Formats: sequence, C-alpha cells, structure tokens
Amino acid sequence: MRTILAALSVACTAVPAAATERVVVLPATGANVHEGHLAAATDVLRAHLERTGHYTVGVAVAPPGSTGEPTAAQAGAVASAAGAALAVTLRVARLGNVASVRLAAYRPDATLAHVDEIGAASPDDLDPAIRRLALGLAEGRTARALAELDSVTEREADPFLRFVATNVFGVKLGSAWLLNRASTPDAHMASGGGLFWLHDARSWLADLSLDLFGTKDDRLVAVGLGLYYPFSRRNLAPYAGGGVSYAWVDTGGEGGQGLQLRAALGFLFGRLSTVQVRVEGGWSVGAFREDPGPGGTARVPHGPYATLGLAY
Repeated sequence: MRTILAALSVACTAVPAAATERVVVLPATGANVHEGHLAAATDVLRAHLERTGHYTVGVAVAPPGSTGEPTAAQAGAVASAAGAALAVTLRVARLGNVASVRLAAYRPDATLAHVDEIGAASPDDLDPAIRRLALGLAEGRTARALAELDSVTEREADPFLRFVATNVFGVKLGSAWLLNRASTPDAHMASGGGLFWLHDARSWLADLSLDLFGTKDDRLVAVGLGLYYPFSRRNLAPYAGGGVSYAWVDTGGEGGQGLQLRAALGFLFGRLSTVQVRVEGGWSVGAFREDPGPGGTARVPHGPYATLGLAY
C-alpha cells in the first residue's frame, strides 16, 4: 500500500502546472464615474484575472499622454514593453442610473484579442460584472453567457420596461342580419347588444366581447376575441380587423354551435379620452352548420351586423 501511495505521490509531482500567460492590466478609465471606483475596479479586475488560473497578472501605469481609454496602439506598446501576451483595458461609463462596463484585450502588435461589455445598475454591480468579464476573457466567451446565481447583476435582474396598454369597458347596441336560416332562406334582422372590453396597445387594438341578438324565432349568442389595426393615432381612429367567436345559433331548426369568424370595419371617437364611442360593422360566418330537422339540408349561418357602443 505504501508503495502505491509513494508512486502516486511521485506521479502527481511529476505533472507540470498549467502554463499561464502574462498579462498587464492598465488603470481603469471611466466617464461620470468616481475616481475611487475606478481604482477599485482595477484591483478587482486584477484579482479576478488571477483567480481564473490562466494568467500571471501585472498592473501597468497609464500610457504617457493618455487622458482617456488607451488606444489599441498604446495598449499594444504597454504589452510589448512589459513582455506580456495581452494588455487589458477596462472602461466604465455611467449615464443616469445605468453603467456600461467594457473590457478589451490587445496583443503586443496592437491587434484586438478580445472585447466584451456588460451593463451595471450600481457600484455593487461592478464586482460581478468584472468577474464575468475576466472569466469571459479566459474562456473566450461572452460575459452574458457566464451568469451564475451569485453573479447576476442588478441591471440584469431589473424587469424590462413595457408599453402600457389602456383599456375601456363598454356596452353596445345593434342588429345582426341572419341569412341562410335553417327554417327558411328569408333573412331576418335580430336586434340586441352586448358587452366588450377594448384594449388599446397604440399600434393595435384587441377586444373581448359578448353578443346577444334575437327575435321571436331566432337566437344568436357569441363570446369572442378580436384584433384590429387602427389607421390613426388621433382622437378619431378608423380601424379594420377581425375575430373569432364561439357562437350558439338557433334560426328555426335544431340549433347549432361552433366557431364563428368575422371581419370588421369601425371608428373610435374619443380614442384619447376616458370616454369613447365605437361604431362597427362587419360580416360573420359560421364554421359549423345548423340542422333544420328531418328531411332538411344543414345550413351555414352567416350575415352582416352593425353596432354602436359607448365605453369608459
């Protein structure tokens, strides 16, 4: 046993340590960033590069005459003078509550070896951002692809801003003309109304609707979804679109139910107001048939409709 352990010990000591490249880190530069934060960012970058195990890291002074981020030629000259494989620059620029952290690495011949960038929301974000930039340099990957549970930045955790869609609730009255009826081919006009909930997302409109139309002999009930394109952003907005409903129809036969498709044209009066008037007309076609009873031929219900609605 002792012989085996001794052999393993000799084998382990015989394995050479992984070769590391020598790199130099130039002082971090920034815009609208406190000098103390930049000095700390330089030290943090050096530490994270060393922790990757890929580099022996030194810190260089800023190139003579440099007042901002070093150019490729200046960084390459620093790397050449230091006998390093890479010269690494770090730039932190803050605008409002958002900062951009950019790392670039240059070879001694001033060619760009690696560049990457990640966002930060506060000084607390700098450490995880710089850690991922350093690891990205070592692995040849982007910092965005290297997020872990303890390195997600506040900036990344912030929810995305979205357009706010307005919505109004309305009541409508109108009529539907029932053609191709199950009992007779004669057209009947059914009166009634319904409810709708209209969503306005600026570039498009959508609604949920409930329609109830009827006469002494006919019934039409439909629950539907609609999508529309408004042709104006002004107070008066014509629109066009269509929708699909689940409809229950009885025109003197056995009754029928199923999906119903519709095309529509309309106007919104008061689109910029909290009170709106909606005028709409269109045509609906059933994707089902109503059975007229024994000996009859099943018919597809369809016909035009027109409504006037008030929403608030």
